[in-house]
Amino acid sequence: MSLKPEQIEHINVINWFNYTFPELEGDMHHFANERKCSQQEGRTLKRMGVKKGVADFFLAYPADGYHGFWLELKVGKNKLTQEQQDFLSRKSSRGYLCASCWGLEDAKELILTYLRNYKKNTTPIGCI
Repeated sequence: MSLKPEQIEHINVINWFNYTFPELEGDMHHFANERKCSQQEGRTLKRMGVKKGVADFFLAYPADGYHGFWLELKVGKNKLTQEQQDFLSRKSSRGYLCASCWGLEDAKELILTYLRNYKKNTTPIGCI
């Protein structure tokens, strides 16, 4: 099976993140909304809570007053869908940092900017 360019970039983002921030590996999540499936599987996934427009990545680490970081990664000439724009806008209004980018280098820059103070602030964050 041959990987699509966007899939390769997603893998590269995760590999880079896990290498750069191994202690946060469990806090960076990818949402595989781009999968192909049968109509029946699609209905089942929808009933299970899968939604159109969810961003590709979520970094579940609060920083600089944000609850976490949602990131939509595009490759080539791909553009944000209306559902993706609405999702990012809704999450932004609820206290999350949200961004879209094109390619690995943009993704790295945005993640590093979000976590710019991470290495300085290593105080553990508790869970409720």
